[in-house]
Amino acid sequence: MNILGRSVRVVFSHLVRRKSPLQAETRVAASLVRYVHRPVALAPAPRPSAPTIEELPEYDTFSPSVCQFIAERKHENQNSGVLSWVTSLRDDSPVGIVELNDFVFAENPRIDILHRVVVWQRAKRRAGTACVKGRSEVRGGGRKPWPQKGLGKARQGSIRAPQFRGGGVVHGPKPRDYEYTLPKKVRRMGLRVALSVRYAQGDLHIVESFDDIEQDKDLIPILEHQGWTSAVLVDGLKNATLADAAEDLRKVDVYHSENVNVYSILLRHKIIISLDGVRRLEERLCEDNRILQNQFG
Repeated sequence: MNILGRSVRVVFSHLVRRKSPLQAETRVAASLVRYVHRPVALAPAPRPSAPTIEELPEYDTFSPSVCQFIAERKHENQNSGVLSWVTSLRDDSPVGIVELNDFVFAENPRIDILHRVVVWQRAKRRAGTACVKGRSEVRGGGRKPWPQKGLGKARQGSIRAPQFRGGGVVHGPKPRDYEYTLPKKVRRMGLRVALSVRYAQGDLHIVESFDDIEQDKDLIPILEHQGWTSAVLVDGLKNATLADAAEDLRKVDVYHSENVNVYSILLRHKIIISLDGVRRLEERLCEDNRILQNQFG
């Protein structure tokens, strides 16, 4: 329909301009050749869909908690391509495979965002209590040390001036607040980048739960056997038992899904997250409206 309409318009324009019909026919033939012989782009053949986790033959051997997580994230995390083994802390055996949210665990490695968040966190932690005395705050120095004239010396007004030993400090530090505001979107993106970098490096591990940890004697052998001597343990909610078990471990930090931060993740070599922690982190950090935010705890 477009070729015919264009040909009619070409003929009509040449007739109006009083040109010969031969020229008009030549223009029409040229336009037809240009349109008819244009290469046609064929649609790509549909690719076979990848099997879901539920279609794997090993799905029947997964633990109930892993199956529950897969059922809850069946539509949100489907075909994300971010897969991870889930292990059990009790016997160090794999209990299943889960598909993680690619918006949270496959973010682009923005090193500039990590730098901004780390500088902001360290600035917030600064005490800001450094203080020195100026010449007006140092005790003494009220009398003029020697007369203005007659001794051949340089004139001085106080022995507490900065050039004297024991005098005040010029432009010294005073108590101040180093905290400043960083946009919330930058902070959330920094946490996603940190998690994604640890996942890409193979330093992010998912465990079924931390319920088997009651004392430090239960936790230390597991960490030494797995090589997690420098690690961050992340649970879904505040776990006082796990925190007490890791209290004496200098390079092991315990957090929950609401207070885990970028600086702590980058400070340690490994990050171990429970299934409940993964679930709540995805609810907290997913901003593409695929996962509803948990509004009630």
